[in-house]
Amino acid sequence: MRRSMISLVVGVVFAIVAVVLMYNYIQTTLQGQNLAQAPAVDLATTVVAVKQLPFGTPIDRLSLKTVQWPREALPADGFANVEEIFAGATSPGDRIALVIVAQNEPVTKGKVSGFGGRPTLSRQVENGMRAISIAVDDVVGVAGFVLPGDRVDIMLTRRIGPGANNLVNEVFLQNITILGINQTADQATDQPIVGRTATVEVTPEQAQKLVLARQAGTLSLALRSVEQAGEIRTVPITEADLGTQRPPAPVARPRPASAPPAPPPPPPPPSVRVRYAAGNAVEKQVRP
Repeated sequence: MRRSMISLVVGVVFAIVAVVLMYNYIQTTLQGQNLAQAPAVDLATTVVAVKQLPFGTPIDRLSLKTVQWPREALPADGFANVEEIFAGATSPGDRIALVIVAQNEPVTKGKVSGFGGRPTLSRQVENGMRAISIAVDDVVGVAGFVLPGDRVDIMLTRRIGPGANNLVNEVFLQNITILGINQTADQATDQPIVGRTATVEVTPEQAQKLVLARQAGTLSLALRSVEQAGEIRTVPITEADLGTQRPPAPVARPRPASAPPAPPPPPPPPSVRVRYAAGNAVEKQVRP
């Protein structure tokens, strides 16, 4: 009886070992077949951004890294390694981002200065538009909260004609895009910038008017809501309007339809002139 139990236990152990060995053999065989069937991907290297690089940002070696990339998907004007980007650079600020480069996005020659392109503001000006700068301060510039990418209304304050109460303020231009404050054109910034100049994007005709308006009076900026892009109707405000409220226009009350019109007044009775022998003349009315 004891031998039978031992034989049974030994048989179960051998059976388990056999099952495990068979399972490992099958898994290894299947994996080998999958590897044999999977096509080999030809890989190469390219340079990507470690973090987002805003427009105009100086690029250093710590901002870039080399990664494996499918050779068939490599950008045409990319870089195989970081040193290719800095080849020929003479100072740390020689390589600047010409556009916004996202994190892990391949860096190409068209996105970095030193390869035929410069970090100019003209890349952000729409076709047919013009960029022009106006002087601002911490009050005119909405306490520094006007940032690149915002839309504003430009108001003009000037004097019209001689005499008192000739100061007039009017909304001169509406829905104007801010391209830059001082030398900052990064639209990703979210920090207030108290600048001395604001560069705006306008049409050629608006640029002419803006140059003339700078000589005619004082310009101010009014920040618009992002949800309101169209123009609104405005009227000029004078000194006489300060502290007063314009009275509403009188409303003519219609005459009731049932009331008859008032009769015209009766004509005066006829009169005759009577002259007496003494030469006196008297005007007398004729009674009907």
